[in-house]
Amino acid sequence: MSERLLLSMPADGDLRIHWLHWSDSTQQRLDTGSIEAGGSLDDLGERFAGVPCYVIVPGEWVSWQQVVLPKGGRVGLAALPFQLEEQLCSDLDSLHLVCGNIVANQPSDVLVVDRQRMDEWFALLKDSGLKVKSLLPDYAVLPENVVLLDERRATVRLPAAAASLSTDNLSAWWQVAGGDVSPRCYSEQGAAIAVSLPAESTQTYEQRLEQIARLFSPWPMNLLSGDYRLKEESNVLWQRLRWPVVLAGLLLALHWLSLGLEIADSRRQIALYEQGIDDIYRDTFPGARIVNARSQMRSQLAALEGGNVEQSAFMPWLDRIARASKGDSGISLQQLNYEKNAVKVLIAADGYEQVDRWVAALLSQGFEVERGAFGQEQTGITGQLVLREGGK
Repeated sequence: MSERLLLSMPADGDLRIHWLHWSDSTQQRLDTGSIEAGGSLDDLGERFAGVPCYVIVPGEWVSWQQVVLPKGGRVGLAALPFQLEEQLCSDLDSLHLVCGNIVANQPSDVLVVDRQRMDEWFALLKDSGLKVKSLLPDYAVLPENVVLLDERRATVRLPAAAASLSTDNLSAWWQVAGGDVSPRCYSEQGAAIAVSLPAESTQTYEQRLEQIARLFSPWPMNLLSGDYRLKEESNVLWQRLRWPVVLAGLLLALHWLSLGLEIADSRRQIALYEQGIDDIYRDTFPGARIVNARSQMRSQLAALEGGNVEQSAFMPWLDRIARASKGDSGISLQQLNYEKNAVKVLIAADGYEQVDRWVAALLSQGFEVERGAFGQEQTGITGQLVLREGGK
């Protein structure tokens, strides 16, 4: 169910602020009441904290002007006060101006109100807790061609004029501003109203604020703008969402920190793997210049295999050498060259016993082993073996 709260500020001679809780879907009153003028709105703020609130002020205190400006947008907005200065005959610093959308060379609506009045309304609303959507004069919430009458006040909204004034003065005002318009007229039930209008139709109502709620059609403007913009609604929302937002931000920051640490660790591991590949290539091809070890290793293997992995003897030989070397930590291969069906291996060993054991393992793999010269080193012996296929 769509609901709204209408709050009517007192006009001259009225000592109370009237409020109406209204259902848009049923077009019925949900509740109504009034509080003393100048009193606190805290109780209403607590009761209707989530209900959109529209504040209606007496139109006698708000002037509606129309101006035509040669420029639109911000340029037109800056020129607006100077355009109105002669019409208002007042110190502009003492006035609060609110305008609609400014389009070059087209009439623009402007609402003008004394800042002293705005200060009073703003002070009453700013700490109330109400969800105030807009503040408008009463004629600015009525549709066109409507006159709302009671014994004391008349509120009029015509296509080219709008005002709130004493009912006794309506006839004189109509002769100047009404013209030949035939409005819909709504009169307070039981009120003695001595006004004759060329009305299209005349109906009666029981309660003024309820009738405004039925006809409610607000202008797309808001007197609570500029220096009088209410910030409490956003502050209240921030107070409600502050800790969830902070917690969500903290979790997001931790997530990104964790992700960053994982990326850094992955890059470190990749760097170690790349260094390991370089070390293997350097051990396999001593003195070779390394640009891209993986690519160079593939090129070396392709050259050794003659471009045909299935027919080359090198890869099966390498596998047999690996099986013969398995588990023997006393042998270290320093260099391995494959040429003309023979593999020349430069090895380092702790002693001749390890060399003999490894030669025996190679013979068991079907190799014919030819020993070269061995020499003594500080940590063991080094020498060369030539491996061929057995029987060749």
